[in-house]
Amino acid sequence: MTKHNFALCLLRSKAAAHVGVFALTVLAVVLLCNIPATAATTYEITDGDEQYVISSDAEELSAVLDEAGIVYSDLDVLEASSGDEVISLSITRRQYVTVVCDGVTTSTLAETHDTVADVLEHLNIQLGEYDQVSVDPDTVLDSDIDFIEVTRANVSYVTESTPIAYSSSRQADPEMYRGTEAVTTEGVEGSINVTYRVIELDGQETVYEQVATSVTDPVDEVVSYGTKVSFEKPTGYSTSSEYITNIDDEAGTFTTSKGDTYTFSGTLTLNATAYTARSGAVCSTGCLARVGVVAVDPDYIPYGTKMFIMSADGSFVYGIAVAGDCGSAIDNNDVDLYMTSRSTCINFGRRNVVAYVITGTVED
Repeated sequence: MTKHNFALCLLRSKAAAHVGVFALTVLAVVLLCNIPATAATTYEITDGDEQYVISSDAEELSAVLDEAGIVYSDLDVLEASSGDEVISLSITRRQYVTVVCDGVTTSTLAETHDTVADVLEHLNIQLGEYDQVSVDPDTVLDSDIDFIEVTRANVSYVTESTPIAYSSSRQADPEMYRGTEAVTTEGVEGSINVTYRVIELDGQETVYEQVATSVTDPVDEVVSYGTKVSFEKPTGYSTSSEYITNIDDEAGTFTTSKGDTYTFSGTLTLNATAYTARSGAVCSTGCLARVGVVAVDPDYIPYGTKMFIMSADGSFVYGIAVAGDCGSAIDNNDVDLYMTSRSTCINFGRRNVVAYVITGTVED
């Protein structure tokens, strides 16, 4: 027997008992004063947040509710329980709610104290993080909420990359021959990578938001070029045992066999002869004539210019020299190299030499 039926039976039996008492009471009253009397039952009614207390001699619960002014639907659940002196009635309101999800329309019966989330849970509808519901899931049902629609979100991620160009550098390699080069490190582009979250609802893109950024650094290209020279070692009549082993044309430096590195501003191709002088002879600039002091046309090569002089093929090396003297027969690109003896000068004769104009030294 349901609580409802139990309550109705209880009401009727109680009402019947009241009828018996009523008959006896009426008979007694008629006998005493001929005034009719009635018996009433107290009802405590709970309808959601509303509380009612009513006394009624009605035999039907519907009549009791009518007397209390409570509208009662066939969808609602009425529960009754009997106490010593009162009958408690509890009304649970229910309504049909239509739910549309994943292309399926479902009508379900829900209690008004349920939330939208409760209804979806009852129908085993799981919400994804970005799914949308036409009514806030935390909303408590009322008579105005009879339709709920769930819109599924399709979430994807897109990464857009912007390239970062690599740079290229050149470095001298003393083991590679001058005039040769090779790529020793391949250049690789880097990139700026931006990841976006794309949320589509009903096939329409609604959200395009940045969620991550990363940077891939480029790998710079390195090109090695040779500085090693293939000059022959100086012959015996050279005035210097020091010779050039490496020339870095891009850096403007050269390195000698002693390991000294000099910077130079350029080269001069000179027409060279040789001369000697008595011991203690003084040059036009006031310095002593000696190996390393050369005579020049000061209008072409200023006094004090420091040079490294050698033949183009490296077979003759004069070495470090300074422009410190001049002569009447020296003009323009002529140069007269001081040597220690007449025979050395004769052996040298006249030949072309290359002069690297030194501007400084490079310290390790």
